[in-house]
Amino acid sequence: MKHYNRKRALLIGIFSFMSFLGCKDDLEEETFSFISSKDYYKNASDAEGSINGIYGSLDDLGLYGRWYFDLLLLTDDQVTIHRNPLFIQMDDFNYDSDHPYITDLWSASYATIKYANVSIDRIPAIDMDAGMKNSLIAEARCIRALMYFNLVRLWGEVPLVLNEVLDENSVANPKGSIGAIYETIIADLSFASENLPLSRPSEDFGRMTKGISKTILTDVQLTLGNWQEAAALAKEIIDSGQYSLQTNFQDIFTESNELNNEIILSIIFDGVTVGNWAASFSHAGGTDNALCFNGAQVWQVDVKSDMWLNWDENDLRKQFSLYEDYLSIDGTFKSVYDTSRPYPGFGKWNAPNETGVGNCPINPILYRYADVLLMYAEASSQANGGPDNEALNAVNMVRRRGYGLSINEISSVDLPQGMDAVSFREAILNERSHEFVVEAKRLFDLMRTDQFPQKLIELGKNIRPSAKLFPIPNAELEANESLSPSDQNEGY
Repeated sequence: MKHYNRKRALLIGIFSFMSFLGCKDDLEEETFSFISSKDYYKNASDAEGSINGIYGSLDDLGLYGRWYFDLLLLTDDQVTIHRNPLFIQMDDFNYDSDHPYITDLWSASYATIKYANVSIDRIPAIDMDAGMKNSLIAEARCIRALMYFNLVRLWGEVPLVLNEVLDENSVANPKGSIGAIYETIIADLSFASENLPLSRPSEDFGRMTKGISKTILTDVQLTLGNWQEAAALAKEIIDSGQYSLQTNFQDIFTESNELNNEIILSIIFDGVTVGNWAASFSHAGGTDNALCFNGAQVWQVDVKSDMWLNWDENDLRKQFSLYEDYLSIDGTFKSVYDTSRPYPGFGKWNAPNETGVGNCPINPILYRYADVLLMYAEASSQANGGPDNEALNAVNMVRRRGYGLSINEISSVDLPQGMDAVSFREAILNERSHEFVVEAKRLFDLMRTDQFPQKLIELGKNIRPSAKLFPIPNAELEANESLSPSDQNEGY
């Protein structure tokens, strides 16, 4: 296995969470008998095994294996698709409330929360080293916080489940308020930041650390508009010296360099026992594309998007991230317009040794250091009524690297002095749209800046009127006795 042992995690997870065989499934009406987990959690090995099982759940197709990225990317203003009614619903942000991929993301997120809750509830009673105990609990709370952060941004008010499900009486859960959900997220990440280790050995790359928890918390505070808190957290990460920008942008995304110190959090795949769908879904050209198993091109460049129409051709990130000519298996370049799917492709996730669609070994990146720099610049400027030199430099470092220049030398591509807070923030959001192409950040950026779904309307998308969030799955409304049809989000 590559780095953190996923096979072990998945196997241990099966036994660690036998208690859930007795739980009412998130989206099922049928109730089974409940089996106690109390006999499992006896020692430190059991505790660590339960944490491994939580990590194993992150690879699920419903989460970072596939649907998280499909749903976020196809719903933004940079990615489109021209086939398949279920995909077109995503592309147009015109979902039915029984859309299977929405249901899968919801279900997989809550399954991970269930696993985390068992560890959080059970580990405290185990007789083991206190520091190790708190560190393991911190991992579970960090992952739980990440799940709720995704849920609250995509669905708004959702059921807030914070304890192990022990019997039928604890299955039904009402919606929590936005404030209560964010209070939980912040509390979990604050505990994690205090109790997680600063770093991990390479074989444990992908496990939670202080830097990861602080980065997620920075994003949370940025999303809430708590500018001073977000800037202070980002500054702590920057000043730690733990992370840095790669010299060459494209080096971030190579399989041989997946432990590079720009990456803060990635989800571990090996492409042998478990993979993801990023490579084939990004690329064009079918089986003739040399950089994936089959360029299925589920994520097609939206040629009406600002990204496609107005991105400076001299920015090397554009040359790497988007293409009209693909590398074929015979070593020549061919035009995407001569294929059955004549649309530009995305070049960021390259897996020439991929053994099947959905078996990409490249670890999808959730956070990297460029994100911290841009979050710091935005929050600092917003807090101070405009950018100071430090905020400007944080953005300019990212821009210089994008153009292939030295990140520490003044350049012609630098943002100018004298920008006000409004224009500076617009410049940062534009920078983020170029830096994080197909990294599933664009939709969240549009949402937190109140540009969603207006950006889709401007592209002529057939969006669902008055809808601004994902629909709560119908199956959840039917199964959860604490919810009713009136709890459905607006527009569905």
